[in-house]
Amino acid sequence: MNIVKLVMPNKQELLKSYIKQFKCGGVFVKGNFEYNVGDDVFLIIHLQESGESIATNGTVGWQSPKSAVGYPSGIGIQFNNDKAGIEARNKIELMLGGAIQGQTNAY
Repeated sequence: MNIVKLVMPNKQELLKSYIKQFKCGGVFVKGNFEYNVGDDVFLIIHLQESGESIATNGTVGWQSPKSAVGYPSGIGIQFNNDKAGIEARNKIELMLGGAIQGQTNAY
């Protein structure tokens, strides 16, 4: 299984990266990856402000290639619908609080 590490420096970046449109939540990870939609990954999100880490399994839900105009390259990872995925979604949504209600994805 592929391991993806994501460092979130602050809540603002987490809000920009969080994908509430995925059924179980997810995040956009900027970078050049060789993954395909449907690939399974193990995701580790390190939250620098709190020093906490969130680990969960997920699936690549979309790709933004290097050639995408106006958007960074990267992958959207959907959290799995299991205990760890639900806990990851709940923890992130709790951290983001009301800010998530008006959120539109930045990436």
